[in-house]
Amino acid sequence: MFGSMEWWLKSLLMRWGFVLKRRRQVMVRKPSVGRTLAPEDLMEAIHGTDVYKDFDFGSFPCHLQGWGGDSLAFAELIKEVRPALVIEVGTWKGASAVSMAEASLREGLSTRIVCVDTWLGALEFRMDQADAERFQALECRHGYPQVYYRFLANVCHRGHQHSIVPFPLDSASAALWFMSHGVKAGLIYVDASHEEEAVYQDLVDYRQLLAAGGRMFGDDWDWAGVRAAVSTFARNYGLAITHCHDKWVLSSTR
Repeated sequence: MFGSMEWWLKSLLMRWGFVLKRRRQVMVRKPSVGRTLAPEDLMEAIHGTDVYKDFDFGSFPCHLQGWGGDSLAFAELIKEVRPALVIEVGTWKGASAVSMAEASLREGLSTRIVCVDTWLGALEFRMDQADAERFQALECRHGYPQVYYRFLANVCHRGHQHSIVPFPLDSASAALWFMSHGVKAGLIYVDASHEEEAVYQDLVDYRQLLAAGGRMFGDDWDWAGVRAAVSTFARNYGLAITHCHDKWVLSSTR
């Protein structure tokens, strides 16, 4: 009885934006840097091929469901920074990536956007199997999510195969890959975990990948874990937090 009540309470707290903390030590990862990759080489470097080639996206109707993916902040930050590369940490079905790709085109830019995600869902996606926006949206087949293919299809339906590169890997491993290839991004959008320690680790990792004059920004300020992680990170690194519409923003320290 107690176990089921505890599970119910945890599920309810997570849906209200609270987090379940698991303490762990933050790591500062600094691998050796190999050759420096240009943004236009990232598809080939990550995948060895064009992942959109011969993909039958017609079997997945366009469905850009998400949270905050149509924010005006994307266009404003693209216009301000004019990045050659954007790294998005947590992308889901690609709504925010599509918004940034379209904003880049309006500015006459050839920006590449690399979307880092496991496409397995976050912890809160597994708390309620009746949740149509989370668990059911994973589109599991034989127990494994198919939402990655939904992401690819959405990109194809909107015609951004040339600019959006998926990177199906966890955020920590992807950060190490970027570091080892000398990758720097003008904009880094952190929108993966909502757990305080995981968000803080992403901030530490991806700060090292920020180009001079770049911006690190993110979503979900109303989540307690996100807010605590960003606030602590800003305090520890002497940064000020500003807000652009619904996004929090940190400036480069370089």
